[in-house]
Amino acid sequence: MNLRMENCMRPCHPEQVCHPEQVCHPERSEGSRVCTKQRREILRANALRMTTIILFILLGVSQPIRAEDSHLVGEVRIEGNSRIPESTIRNQLKTRAGGLYDREAVSEDIRALFKLGQFNDVTVVEKEGPGGMTLTFRIAEKPILSAIKFEGNKKIKEKELREALKLQPYQPFDEKKFVETLTKFRELYEKKRYYMVAFSYRFHTTAEGDTDLIIQIRENSPAFIRRVSFVGNHVFTDSELRHVISTKRKGPFSFATSSGQYKEESLKQDVARLTYHYLKNGYLKVLVEDPKVDITKDKRYFFVQFGVQEGDRYRIGKVAFEGDVLTTEQELLSKLKTKSGQIYNREFLEMDVQTLTFLYGDQGYAFATIVPQTLPDEVAKNADIVFRIQKGSRIRIEKIVIEGNTVTRDKVIRREMLLKENDLYSESRLQESRQKLMALGFFKEINFATPRGSRDDTVTLKISVEEQPTGSFNLSAGFSTAENFIFSASIQKNNFFGFGISGSASMELSGIRQLFSLQFTDPYFLDSEWMLSLSGFRQVYRYNDFDRDSYGGGISVGHRIFDYSSISLGYDAEQVSVSDFATTVPEIFRQNASGLTSDVSLSLARDTRDNRIFARKGTFHSAKFEFSGKQFGGDNDFFRFTGRSQFFQPIIAGIVFKAFARVGYIDSLSSQTVPLFERFFLGGPNSLRGYFPLSIGPRLRIPASDAGGDTEFVFGGNKMVSFNNELEFPIYDPAGIRFVTFFDAGNAFAEETNYSIENLRLDYGFGLRWVSPFGPLRFEWGFPIHKRPGEGGTVFNFTIGQFF
Repeated sequence: MNLRMENCMRPCHPEQVCHPEQVCHPERSEGSRVCTKQRREILRANALRMTTIILFILLGVSQPIRAEDSHLVGEVRIEGNSRIPESTIRNQLKTRAGGLYDREAVSEDIRALFKLGQFNDVTVVEKEGPGGMTLTFRIAEKPILSAIKFEGNKKIKEKELREALKLQPYQPFDEKKFVETLTKFRELYEKKRYYMVAFSYRFHTTAEGDTDLIIQIRENSPAFIRRVSFVGNHVFTDSELRHVISTKRKGPFSFATSSGQYKEESLKQDVARLTYHYLKNGYLKVLVEDPKVDITKDKRYFFVQFGVQEGDRYRIGKVAFEGDVLTTEQELLSKLKTKSGQIYNREFLEMDVQTLTFLYGDQGYAFATIVPQTLPDEVAKNADIVFRIQKGSRIRIEKIVIEGNTVTRDKVIRREMLLKENDLYSESRLQESRQKLMALGFFKEINFATPRGSRDDTVTLKISVEEQPTGSFNLSAGFSTAENFIFSASIQKNNFFGFGISGSASMELSGIRQLFSLQFTDPYFLDSEWMLSLSGFRQVYRYNDFDRDSYGGGISVGHRIFDYSSISLGYDAEQVSVSDFATTVPEIFRQNASGLTSDVSLSLARDTRDNRIFARKGTFHSAKFEFSGKQFGGDNDFFRFTGRSQFFQPIIAGIVFKAFARVGYIDSLSSQTVPLFERFFLGGPNSLRGYFPLSIGPRLRIPASDAGGDTEFVFGGNKMVSFNNELEFPIYDPAGIRFVTFFDAGNAFAEETNYSIENLRLDYGFGLRWVSPFGPLRFEWGFPIHKRPGEGGTVFNFTIGQFF
């Protein structure tokens, strides 16, 4: 309704009656009048109309509220709970008996109950009654799991599945934790290339009323990479690029466990491998896109595609240096692999940075910053290389801190270090120190760190070591073609009480020999540069033609003369008794067969092996000169020289090449022949492995018996040379199991015969080696080349200890 109040537009006539909706304005014209009475009546009417409208509006709005207010909550009931107390449930409810009914409040009550994590379902039933609204909360409790079981798992062991479980027995079933559990299960299966695994579950109520959760697994077949392809490559073929990456397709002859597996991490690494491959070959602007991976509908096969934008090939322009150049540019250039005019090679560039860093580090600049800047010329397709050098301050070693050595004493580590406190930092001496520490054989891993010291020009040298067992107790038995049954026992310790002292006691018994020995070595006697070694032994050997029984011992004192070299002076005494000669033994070798050998020796050695116990790299050379005679209280006069060399070189993929060489010479210093037991014999597990022990050497044909016939007698040589070559292949390195193939050559020569390469005896073979908890075990089969009558076709050797 529109209410208007209008003014008269003209003065009222004295006799004129105003219209009810008109009010004469008193100021319209002079002498005009206002219809006052009519005006009051109109105002009263309008006020009445407005009041009526407002009351109508208020009544219209308030009517529904009064209807809602009439729904009071008369009663709140709880149904379905058997394990959760009713009081616990009511404490979560805002809706109370006697209060007003509110749908939003009821919804919040339902959400609050679900948050308890104890219910599968919550519903509310509403019922009106004379006393108000009755609300019934019907509860469906989650079951308490008495056990969790698996069905259908074959590729993943139950133990692994249980370790991934987020659910636990005797707890309510939790859907969120169950989803997390299935995520973990999928990760386990994806590691084994199973991407189509389906999971389901059910509850089983036992006769006792317990609830078991049964997780059902359908594994289906594993998914493999079916094809690896490349797009955009023109310089290198698909085949060439496939050799660069680790991702491979599963082929019909792929037997490796990892072959054909899909791994996202491997794909990321392959992008880096491909990029680096192009950068090594001059393609400075190469771009390798993230691989595109598609999977077949049945989720059994993956198709991987790498996109490559190769760009142009660049050559090296000028090579220059900026900043702190310690010497001349020409001298620095002579140290680099990167040369002007050659194809750009990122690998050479990185090696050059290491070379320069090493050179500056060797001058004490431990924190020298060397950054190569590549400046490409897009027209000439050349790239200038500028090495920007900031040498920083010269650094000294403030202190040395050793960590991780729970057994080895600090002094054992410090004495191998070529760097001491207050020394100028040297990269080469630091690396040599690490090699010397690893060569001890006491540590599995050694790491150096050089955090800043108390001043900017000092560092703290932190040495972190991870020790490995240095002692062993060996007890083993075996069989050898040459020695029949073999039994051995030994106890060995290479780091007694952490002082770096080594010692051993061993016993070996077989069908032809008995050996008992003790040995003790202190490489830093009384914390000095002197070395002390003590040994003792008792040996019985049953040869085909005689029996040899001996015992003795020795002492040796040595000193280091260079970083890897030493010289030592020793004394050895051995009492020998030879008996039970066969008739085939010539009289000349029976005359001085027994007696005391007392000799003085001088030894020189150089050892650069990376590990004295299990060497993989480096060399070992030794030469020993022995003088035995009556002037030292013995019965035998002779001079003997023995030389030995070992060479170790890693090749690829854990394969190691090993070469051993020995040479020997002995000569009598009197009119008597060199004693039989001092002569050189070859054959056996530590020389020619395709022949029986001590069966190779000079021979005499002598009468076999009074009845006639003759036989050969091996009397050994006064000269000897042997060569042994091996290739060791890792089978399972964590357990120390390796496969070995070998080739041996050698012989012993009599006095009237010179060394002869043409007369060397040859053999080849293979074997297994196991660095067991009982010590290094060797199982080897040797086959002679050009075998002679009376020699076997195959010799099996079982021995304990390293070769040589």
